[in-house]
This record gives sequence, C-alpha cells and structure tokens, in this order.
Amino acid sequence: MAKSSAAMNGTLRQYGLLDAPFSISPDPRFLYLSRQHHLALSKIRYVIDNRQGLAVLYGDVGHGKSTLLRRIYDIYKEDSDFETILITNPDLPSEMQLLKRITDSFGLDRKRSKLDQMIELESYLVTQYAQGKNVLMLIDEAQMMVGGMFELVRQITNFESHSAKLIQIVLSGQNNLRNKLKLKKPLLSRAAAVATIDPFTHDETQEMIEFRLTVAGRKEPLFEPEAIDEVYEVTKGVPREVVKTCMDAITIATINNLKMIPKEAVQRARTE
Repeated sequence: MAKSSAAMNGTLRQYGLLDAPFSISPDPRFLYLSRQHHLALSKIRYVIDNRQGLAVLYGDVGHGKSTLLRRIYDIYKEDSDFETILITNPDLPSEMQLLKRITDSFGLDRKRSKLDQMIELESYLVTQYAQGKNVLMLIDEAQMMVGGMFELVRQITNFESHSAKLIQIVLSGQNNLRNKLKLKKPLLSRAAAVATIDPFTHDETQEMIEFRLTVAGRKEPLFEPEAIDEVYEVTKGVPREVVKTCMDAITIATINNLKMIPKEAVQRARTE
C-alpha cells in the first residue's frame, strides 16, 4: 500500500497535479456537467424545489448517475431548509425492510407493523412541513428494487398537503429501471420529471478530461489531441471508461517518463 501510494504521489508531482484526476469513485468535485447533465440537474432541482414529488434519472452503467445524485445530495444536505437522505443499493428482501431503512435514515422509531411505520413517517413529514422544511429522499441504484418496493414508494408519494408534496423523491437507476417502471404505471405516472444520461460526445469527452485535470491542479493540456481522439474511440464516451482509460494512460506515460500523453499510451492502456 505504501509503495502504491508513493507511486501515485510521484505521478501527481510529475504532471503538476495536486490530486488524482481520474478515479472511479463518485467524487462530486470531479463531476463534469455536460449539457445533458445540466438539463437533468435542472429538471430534478425544479421538482425538488417546487415540491412536485417524484423525479426519475436513468443512465446505463458508468454514465455518471451516482456522481450526479451525490452532487444533488451535497447541494441539499447543506441547505438548512431541507432534510435530506440518500439510500444506496436498495437490494433488500422486502418493502418493510426498505421502509425501515428510510425511517432509520430519518432517525425515526421502529414500529412492529408496516401501517404503524407509515404513520410514524407521515407524522414526521407533517411536522417537517409545518416547520417549513422540505424533505428529500434520493434512492440510488433503484433498479435493484423489486415488487412491493415500488408500491411503497407510490404510497409515500401520497403524503401531501392541499398544495404540495410532503416528501420529494428521486429514483436513480440503470436503464432496466425504465422497464420496471413501465410495469408500475401508477408510480411512473406520478413522475413530474424524467431525465436520461447518455454517453458523451467527442467534444464532451475532451471537456471532461480537461475539467478533471483542472480540478486536480493542472492548467495546461496533458493529453495530445490524437490521444483524446483515441480515448473517445475506445470508450465511446462512457464516462467511467474514459476515467479508467485516462488513468491507465497516465501510468504508462509516467513509466516511460513522457511529458505529454500520446495516442500510443492510450492504445497500450486498453491492451495491457
């Protein structure tokens, strides 16, 4: 571990970086907001800020859904007008277990029955609303939900005043969530906004790479233009693959003591 850390520090110093620019961890600092990300973020924030109830975010594996959702979480977690929770990986055995995960996250007492637990949740939401608070629940990897969990979410969306929803919910999941929700029309029909994140274009791929390098402390280009072309060619603009490819290419360039990342380093990164 110490050797690995020393090697990383050496790489950072060699290229004038203060932090690792290409990590697959969903760090919101490194979230490059393309036009489609801005659109998705705007749609979801409109639903949340205007108490519209439910928003859905789709995106395939590696497209940046979790990072975007964590950006939303960070925005509202720091806002004293909101009570915000993030539920990750809801691969639970039953809707009662999901309900308890939700109420535990809000710090509520556990009850023996689903009915009593729902009453406890509704009472909490009513109290928060009376105090001028907006309650937000984000569920990541929502495609893991099954059966009655979707009905539970629909029931929770029923908690409302005469003019506003008492809780705002964002479901974020891979594209098979779309297929699941098509079979849950009573829930899908309540979605005030639906957004999809697709792979980047070539220009967005370049902008993402440059953005991450800037956040990490480097102001000058690091990848040669042909290297950017190659990154896009081999990754098809999928953000996670772009990140992995760039990190491997930097490692290869470091080993060979290169000042810039050439196309050949990217090619080797995807074959070794």
